[in-house]
This record gives sequence, structure tokens and C-alpha cells, in this order.
Amino acid sequence: MWLCFDPMPEDPCVRFIQITDLHLSDRNDTPAADALQWAIAESNRLAVDLVAFTGDMTTCGTEASATSFLTAASALNMPWVFTPGNAELRTVGAAPVLAAAASRRSLVVEGVHFLLPDTSTGRLGAEDRRWLDMETGAGGPNVLLTHYPVDVLDADSRAWVEAWLAAHPVELYLAGHRHFARGRAVAGCREIITQGLDPDKAFGGPPGITLLERSAAGDWSVQAIGWPHENALLPALTDHCPVGWSIHGDPLETVRETRRHALHVLELRPLDPAYEVAAIIHELRALRDERPVYLSWHLPNLPWAEDTGTIEGQDAVRRQIDHGRACGVNAFTVHVPKIGADGMYEADDTHAAAWEAFLVCYEDLFREALTAGVTVSIENIHNQPGTPADRASRAFATEIGEYLEWIEAVTHRLGAGAGQVGAHFDIGHGRNNGILGNTQPLGDWYARIGSRITGYHIHQVRPHEDTGKLTNHRDILSVYDRTISYAGFLHAWSRRMLNRAPLFIEVRDAQERQRTTRLFQELFAAK
Repeated sequence: MWLCFDPMPEDPCVRFIQITDLHLSDRNDTPAADALQWAIAESNRLAVDLVAFTGDMTTCGTEASATSFLTAASALNMPWVFTPGNAELRTVGAAPVLAAAASRRSLVVEGVHFLLPDTSTGRLGAEDRRWLDMETGAGGPNVLLTHYPVDVLDADSRAWVEAWLAAHPVELYLAGHRHFARGRAVAGCREIITQGLDPDKAFGGPPGITLLERSAAGDWSVQAIGWPHENALLPALTDHCPVGWSIHGDPLETVRETRRHALHVLELRPLDPAYEVAAIIHELRALRDERPVYLSWHLPNLPWAEDTGTIEGQDAVRRQIDHGRACGVNAFTVHVPKIGADGMYEADDTHAAAWEAFLVCYEDLFREALTAGVTVSIENIHNQPGTPADRASRAFATEIGEYLEWIEAVTHRLGAGAGQVGAHFDIGHGRNNGILGNTQPLGDWYARIGSRITGYHIHQVRPHEDTGKLTNHRDILSVYDRTISYAGFLHAWSRRMLNRAPLFIEVRDAQERQRTTRLFQELFAAK
């Protein structure tokens, strides 16, 4: 896909590609890893003069991810340069691996002087300022390649850069960091930022790379080249469109709304425990007379009472399991145990008493339903923004390994067969998950739990319009939306990295939910 910002010159004097904001993890089986391989191959196909990597090539600066990036870059058939981003500083492993690549701070290609100041800390230090003053004295058109846009730098650095750009012949300031495309003038210089290559974060357009060309007259043209992520979405595991919704409210009205909108997939989640199960069964019978249905029932939480060392809420869950079975559910959705991560483990990483208590609880609640053929779909939860990754601070099973360990433990305890117990993956919770939201990118969730998924909750995460607080269960405006781009999800689904299980749109506002459901119905209907 080509998105043209400017017409390309007929006789360019220099052509280069920017690759930015990939957020590669330690794994090589993710959509991000696939996108990087495509970007390298596309750069070679276009035979440009230079490839510039402008930071955040890794998700959290590990040695393994940095090594994978360098290995991929070594396949380029032309010179390439790298300047780090803030993600490269999240851990110390990447710095020594990337040191040689980051040491090349400037080069001249076809008469154009490329400069790579380090803005990975969000500021421009005194050494870089002195270096820029000296480097621009070499003459010729100058291009700055760095990670942070001018307006995201700290106030002092921003003022210095604006004054410096006004005083020096700089034609282009190229950055990333923001995950969306923008062009503007800063102190007489053309500043461009781009979406970047991250399949899970590119906003406003497809993730991809950017081709820039300069004419002999000094005019720059820009083309965004979108990653052609895969979109082979059907068939799914259901005999009908896999897209439906999960509504936290009146179950009877949920069934009626599902009938009105001609959906096949729904999840009931009673908000008020005083619902009329007989009326729900009657309405479900009418729905099933019209079309095949996949029905899930979302159960209440099972929290740990620290003061008594017991599990609360079992009676309410048992009652809803009975009602769900009377309604003929295909699956029960239940959150992982609601307990701090340190409450499930001893200091030596062995399981604490709460672990066995919850296993006994799950066995008591779910064995009969499982024997009757009902799937037990265990949903991940999330931490609040800023929550540290250590066990003492975060909730249990918000780390992928713990989540998988719990699913395996329940599977073993219940003697479940393949697909009877699995992961009900809430994509928004995986993304909005405290510090783990960055250190565990969505691509890692896809790669590690994809074959265990039995259902999905689909929604967007964005700051609330009134409070500014990051909120879940918002509508998805497009595939390439903020904060989650669903390009990575569609690619992983298409490549069968993910089980093609039912998709429940979990958006709280009714109009937002309906718009999002139509969007996903159209995506799947078109493929």
C-alpha cells in the first residue's frame, strides 16, 4: 500500500528509507518480527542509498532483541545508520550490543549531510549540542535523523533546537516516537514524524516504512509504504461470522439486542444479580430458532480474602454456572483469581497455599460443566497504569508466564482435553497493563498464548475525555487506532498464530459498541 504525501521527483539525487518504532521483543515469531523482515526486503527491493533506523527498534532494550535487530539489518544491501530511542534505555542489555551501530553519528550520501543526534533520553545534551555546532560547518544540505520530535523534547532542549534550526541550513528533521504521521515547519525547517513499523501501535495508518527523496533542486518528497499485513480472516472456528459482543448489563436485553442486530455470537454478563433466568431462556430459544448461536456467560470474580485466607464469591459463581448451563452456554468466561501475584507464590517461587485453594475451588465449580462439554475460558486481567512489574506490586497472572501456568494447572486439575480449558484473551488488558504493557508487547501474547485461546475480548484503550485517565472498553475507530493498532492482531489471526475463536466486542457504551461491532463484521465479511 502506498500513501503519497508528496509527488516523487523524476530524477532524485538521494533516496533513503526511515524505519522507526518497531518495538521488537526477544521473540522472532511475532507480527513485529515479520514486519521487520518485510521492511528489510522492501528496502533492498527499492535499492535506496541509505536506511535510517530512528529509535525504539526494541521494546525494552534487551540484549536478545537488540541482537535480532542487528541480524536483520545486516541483510541490507546499502549503508544504514541507527540512533537509539527511549525504549532502548528500558534495560541495560541493548547498549553494548548497539554501541557500534550507534557510534556512527554522521555521513554524507550524494552530497547530503545526515546527522544523528541522540535524543533517547528526551533531551539533547551539552555534548550533542557542541557536536551539532561543529558538524554543520561542513557545508551542504543537512538532514537530522533522531528519535524525539522537537515538541516532545524537554523545554530547554526544545528551545535550543528551535534556535539552532533557525541559525543553520537544515532541510529536514526526521523523527518517530509518536506513532502517527505529521509534517510541519519548525524554525524554517521541515519536520516529519511517521507512524513507525510497530503492528500494535501505528496510529492513523498502516505500520510501515517511509521513503524520502530529494531532487537536485532541493525539494523533498515523502511516501509512506504500508506493511501489507495479512488479512485472510476466514474461516473461523464457528460456522458463522465469529464477531459478536459482550455486554455487562441486563442479560435479557443483551439477547434481545443480539436478535435485533442479527449477530451469532454473544456473551451475557449480569450487572444486577436479580435477573429473570426463565425470561432469558425463552428469549434465547427465539434467537436460536432464527440462527446458530455461540453463547458465553461471563462469571463474577473470585477474590482472595487476605484476612481470612479464603476465597469469596463462590456461591454467586455457582448460581450463575447453574443458570448458564440452563441457558445452554458454549463457554464460561472467568477471570484469573483476584489476588496479588505475591499471594500465589512463596519467596522461593513455589506455590503458596492460595494456589491450591483456588485449584480446589475451580475443580468444585467447573468439573461438572466441563464434563457436559462446556468450555472454561480463563480471562486475563490488567494492572493500573504505572504499576511495577514485581510480584509484590501487581496482580496475579498479569505476566504471561503466570497466566499460562495457571491455565495449565487448571487444565491438569480438571483432566480437561484439548481446547476444553483455555485463555479468554482480553487484548486491551494485555496492552493497558502497567509497566508490563511495554515489556510484554501484544505480539508476545499472541505468540505465547495463541494456541490456547478459546475466546477474545476486543476493545480500545484511550484517555477519558473528562478525566484524562486511561480507560478500557472504548470503541475502536479504525484498524489503525490509538492506543492499540489491530494490524498485528489481524496478521497473527491470518497466519494462524492465534486460534480463530469467537470475538466478543467488549465496549461499554451502546453506540460505541454497535459501531465497533460493525467495523469488525465488515472486516471479516470482506475476507
